[in-house]
Amino acid sequence: MSTYDWQLHPHAEALVDRLVTEATGKSTELAAFTDRLATETATRPQDWLDTVAGPVTEEELAAVGYRLVEQSGLWRHPGAQLPAVIVAEHYELVLRVDDIAAAATSYARTTGTGTAAPLEGSPLSGYRRVVLTEQNGVLLACAERRSWAAGVQPQIFSDEQARAAGQAWQVLAERPRTLTGPAGVRAQLPAARTAVELVGPDLAAAYFLQQEREYWQRHNTAGTLQHARQDRLGLGWGNNDHHTFRSSRAAFAPLIGFLTLLGFRTRERFYAGAQAGWGAQVLEHPGCGGVIFADVDLTDSEVDLDFAHVPLPETGRYGTVGMWCALHGESVLGAGMHHLEGQFSFDELAASLAELGQPSMRPFSDQPYLRQAFTEAEWWPVPADRLAALVAAGHLDSQRAAEIASTGAAGSHLENLARRGGFKGFNQANVSVTMRATDPREYRR
Repeated sequence: MSTYDWQLHPHAEALVDRLVTEATGKSTELAAFTDRLATETATRPQDWLDTVAGPVTEEELAAVGYRLVEQSGLWRHPGAQLPAVIVAEHYELVLRVDDIAAAATSYARTTGTGTAAPLEGSPLSGYRRVVLTEQNGVLLACAERRSWAAGVQPQIFSDEQARAAGQAWQVLAERPRTLTGPAGVRAQLPAARTAVELVGPDLAAAYFLQQEREYWQRHNTAGTLQHARQDRLGLGWGNNDHHTFRSSRAAFAPLIGFLTLLGFRTRERFYAGAQAGWGAQVLEHPGCGGVIFADVDLTDSEVDLDFAHVPLPETGRYGTVGMWCALHGESVLGAGMHHLEGQFSFDELAASLAELGQPSMRPFSDQPYLRQAFTEAEWWPVPADRLAALVAAGHLDSQRAAEIASTGAAGSHLENLARRGGFKGFNQANVSVTMRATDPREYRR
C-alpha cells in the first residue's frame, strides 16, 4: 500500500506567519480586514492565502523547505500545505477567492472606498486578480487561482479561448447527473474529455470542483450559512481544503477514471482496518491544486490492493459508504459530495455555527497540528422504492426503513478543519470513529 509520510514544517509556517504579522502591523486597512475575517467568517488570512510577498531572502526560504519554481518567481513548499512566497521589498497578501469581482465590489462597498478596483485577467482563466487596497507599502489583493502554470500573471483570453472556456464550463455543468450506478458514472466521461480538450486539465478540473461546491451547498444548510458569511466579504469558498466524494464499490473504478481524465493524480490510500469496513483514495491535481477524498467500502482482504485501479466486486453487504450510496446515490451524480472541508479557526467556527442552529459533532481529530469535526448531518429524503429494495435485499430492517421514510437519512456535512505546522495529511485512525457514527443505519436525529 502506498504511503505518504507528511511531516510538520513549523519553521516554514513561522516564516509565512511572520510576513503576515509584519504586513498587518504596517497597514491599518489590512488589520481591519483581518479583524473582519475573524469576527464575520471565523477564519484567518492564512486560511485564504494564495501567495504572500515580503522581504525574505532566498536562503531563508530554502532553509525551511521552499523551492523556487522556475520562470514564475514563486517559491512553493513541496511537502507542506502553505501558500507560495515571493521575494519582494514590499508586502503583498493575495487571498484565494471564487470570484474577484464579488471580492472587489464587496470591499469597496463595506469600506466606503467608492469604485471597485479594476479586474486583471479574463473570467474563467487560469489566474485573475484584483488589488483591494495598498497602504504603507502593504498590498492586499484577491485572486482566482485555477492553474499554477499561470504563475502570478493575469491570463487574458482571446475571443476563441473565452468561447472555449464558456463551452467547457457548460459541458461540465450539464453533465447527466440523474443517471445512476456505474453506467451513470461512466456516462460522465465524455464531459470530462470534452472539457479537457477545450481548456486543458487545469481549468477543467477547477471548473468541476467549483461546480461541485455549488451543487453541494444547495443541499447543505450549514454550508449555505457559512458561505453567506464568507460571501459578505466576496470570498466564496476560497478556503476550501478538500472535497469528499462517496462511491459504491462497482462505481469506484469509473469514478477514478473520470477524475483521472480531469488530471487528478492519486496520492495516499487509506485503509482503517477490518473493523472499519472502508477505505479512501486521496487525489490531488498538480495544476489547479484541488484535493479530493474518495470514499468506498473495503474488506479486510483488500488492505494491500490498489483499489483505485482495479474493479471491486460486490460483497453482498453494505458498509457505511455503500449504504449512504444505496440511499442517496453516487456523489459524482445526483447525491453530490458527502462533505466539503474548509480551513477555519476551529473553535470560533463551531461556536458561531451553533449560534445559527448548526451544531457540530465531536471532533475526530484534535491534535495541535490538525483539528477536524463535522457539523451535524443535513437530513435528506430517500425515495420509497430505494427503501423497499434495501429491505427486500436484507440490507435494512423494516423498522429503520420506516424511520428513514419519516425523517430522512443523514446526507451531507460541512467539515471544520484547522491545520498548523504546514501539515498536509489526514487522520487515518480517528476518522473511522466518525465514519461509524455517521452510518445511516445508526445515525438518528
